[in-house]
Amino acid sequence: MSKTIMLAIVLVVVTTVSGLADQLAWNSRGTCEEAAKSIEQGSILLSYCSLCSNEHVEVWLVKEISVAPTAAQGLFEVSILGRRLYRSKEALREKPYSEPVEYEAVTGEGPTRWFITGIDLAYVYVPTSEGTFQCLGKVIDCECSVDVDTLSLPHQLLEQARREIGRESRKVMLAWQ
Repeated sequence: MSKTIMLAIVLVVVTTVSGLADQLAWNSRGTCEEAAKSIEQGSILLSYCSLCSNEHVEVWLVKEISVAPTAAQGLFEVSILGRRLYRSKEALREKPYSEPVEYEAVTGEGPTRWFITGIDLAYVYVPTSEGTFQCLGKVIDCECSVDVDTLSLPHQLLEQARREIGRESRKVMLAWQ
């Protein structure tokens, strides 16, 4: 009997800890569709797990957004086709997030290529005003635990990212001609 109780306690702890790692990765179709509407094609997202240690803030250019079914019955995820533009110079470890954060361009073949990934709504930040990004999970009123609700990008970095969006838009237009 005591082994069963101990096993149950261990399973609850493991489930709770793993649940925080992927708080809002898989959701109902409605939640995912609402989240997808909050992300615009050709926009900038920030990726940052404020509950994780040794985590970088990344600036992503979003090319496409989709809602896709997952392996779990009735659960869906928001997927994006994106490209990493910038990354914080330092990983944020034991020290808490504080601004200003210094960024560097992501260069090289691997990280600069387009990628497709399912996103966790608790760890992606969408633009809410000029240079300010808020946790997507909070924007659409989902319960989630984050240490940082809002992130800011320096004006100069935001302008550089916008120029990159312009370059991508011109590439798409040229491809259609």
